[in-house]
Amino acid sequence: MDRTPPAVEAPAPAPPPAVDAPVPSPPAAPPGGRPAPEPADGGRAARRRERRERRGPGVRERRRLETHDRIVEAAAALFAERGFDAVSVVEIAQRAGVVEKTVFNHFPVKEGLVLATDPPMRRALLAAVAGRPAGESAAAAAGTFVVTAMTSLGDPEAAAGVAAMARIVRGSRTLQAREREILGEITAALAAQIREETGSDDGSVEPELTAAAVTALYGRLLELARDRVLAGVTGPELGAELRAAGRRGLSLLQFGLAGYAKRR
Repeated sequence: MDRTPPAVEAPAPAPPPAVDAPVPSPPAAPPGGRPAPEPADGGRAARRRERRERRGPGVRERRRLETHDRIVEAAAALFAERGFDAVSVVEIAQRAGVVEKTVFNHFPVKEGLVLATDPPMRRALLAAVAGRPAGESAAAAAGTFVVTAMTSLGDPEAAAGVAAMARIVRGSRTLQAREREILGEITAALAAQIREETGSDDGSVEPELTAAAVTALYGRLLELARDRVLAGVTGPELGAELRAAGRRGLSLLQFGLAGYAKRR
């Protein structure tokens, strides 16, 4: 199933170093010059752990991942054929060659087959705001992150995923409602982070207004990307459109709405 990019999600930050990286050996002697004590088991446990890490996932984990992929692929095919709301979990299980309980073990709710319960976008957005340099506003940091992430939807390899996701989500009221909930959850998380950082009292409106403006920009750019991809616009042209629209929105986030839509 091509889930790139999933709805209300954006590219996540770079992954951490590979877990199968060799474990460095301890020094022959500590700074004090005395030899390091020999482990009680002669170091066998450490060597076994290193061998496991180098082998990668075990048989059980590989089977779990294979089952997960079969479920996702079966769901994608069925949703593309008949739409999200018309497909049951039982049918997905049958197509994937598993029982219904197995599907729920991997995806506690059906919507999770399309929309991540905890989208990487939320974590990455909060990290971008938390790590911004001194002198940069939360709105500027969050807005810049959103524009950069959404502009990447113009990459040629993303077109098929964007188009497939647009058709599935727009054909399901259930998914549309869940997508709005996810945007609301991202808004609440960002507002809470800004409120904590600034020490704003409960009566202040600035944290929620800032967060709502950022996620409104996010949601609008996502819908624009879907509209344009379904209209056949992809690649550099789509990237340029998203970048231009995003920068206009970012300008409003950074400099305010005082000059926008004045009555003439």
